Amino acid sequence: MKERMTISVDGPVAARVRQCGARTRGGASAYVERLVRQDAMREATASAAAWYAAHPGYAEHSGEEAELGLDETA
Repeated sequence: MKERMTISVDGPVAARVRQCGARTRGGASAYVERLVRQDAMREATASAAAWYAAHPGYAEHSGEEAELGLDETA
């Protein structure tokens, strides 16, 4: 469901959004939405990378457990 909102930005930012929105299917709204989704993906990726860095053996152990599970079903 789309929601309408009002934001305040300075002139050069508004001009850039209009310019990029003119080249984007869906206009300025679609352009801003894509930027927000890309930012959310970067944040999620950084969060996952930090988690895996804090738990260095997790990926290896989960792979071993998956292999053991496959062996048990054979």
